[in-house]
Amino acid sequence: MKKSIFILIGITLMIASTITGKSMEKFNNYFLDETMRIDYFHIGDATTEIVTLDQVYRYGTWAGSRVNLIDSFNNGRYYAHIYDAESNELIYSKGYDSFFGEYQTSTPAIKGIKRTYHETIVIPFPKNKIKLTFLRRDKDNILNEFHSTEINPEDVRIIKLSLIDKTVKITKSLYNGDPHQKVDVVILGEGYTINEENKFGDDLKRFTAIFFNQEPYKSNKDKFNVYGVFKPSLDSGISEPRAGIYKNTTLSTTFNSMGSERYILTEDNKSMRDLAAYVPYDAIYIMINHSRYGGGGIYNLFCTFTVENQWFKYLFLHEFGHSFAGLADEN
Repeated sequence: MKKSIFILIGITLMIASTITGKSMEKFNNYFLDETMRIDYFHIGDATTEIVTLDQVYRYGTWAGSRVNLIDSFNNGRYYAHIYDAESNELIYSKGYDSFFGEYQTSTPAIKGIKRTYHETIVIPFPKNKIKLTFLRRDKDNILNEFHSTEINPEDVRIIKLSLIDKTVKITKSLYNGDPHQKVDVVILGEGYTINEENKFGDDLKRFTAIFFNQEPYKSNKDKFNVYGVFKPSLDSGISEPRAGIYKNTTLSTTFNSMGSERYILTEDNKSMRDLAAYVPYDAIYIMINHSRYGGGGIYNLFCTFTVENQWFKYLFLHEFGHSFAGLADEN
């Protein structure tokens, strides 16, 4: 029951309300119906952290709501706030967790070993100069600002992302219409070689069906779009460091993330975001062609799951609960 409640909260957050003239007016005042992707480096250890901007991109239709621009659910270790620079009005916000946030709790971080993680914030493309502010929760659960920077949408250094990789194949596994009105889920294939494209297609169909056999997704199926994005890996499967197995794959996912044997994540955020950008998305799944039990999920970031283990149904839904709905059953 508790799991269903958290998942339903996540769905409520992502599904857009009926668009009213007043709400659309606010969106149109501040944003274009396009996407801005802000890539940055998150650096530090258990007691220190800094952010440095990497690249800013412009591309595609904005996938999210044009009505619910402020995240009021107060979930996630971090928040990104977007302010109109001239008026200082809060015009967009998003709560999330991050790979760096998990690293801060690890033994190396506590010992003072600093690491760098590549991260991304995706927002509707602003019409005017914005102030991007990052906030982090303290031990009392209070959000405190730790970094702020201005971004000018007219900056010539903003990259117009060109999606021209002919090896990438897109499948609409489920399509119910306008991405502004739907929850858009992208499933990225990982560890599938060029000869396993058909297997990717079969797995995509299988897991789309599993997803919508489970409540509350089943009753809300018409509110979702599901896209599959395939880019072949050179090797089949993914890396298993404890077994001395290393694979060359599209997204560089690996077992043993954060030192946990079955935990699968990727530190190649840029490749993941570049691949996901081929479709509108609110949530990212990474579907891994492997027989061992393994996966992972970080709130409002991404989740992973392996397709051939005996617990694949549970694993698939469980990890999505972490990343999409903030399920915290293991804390």
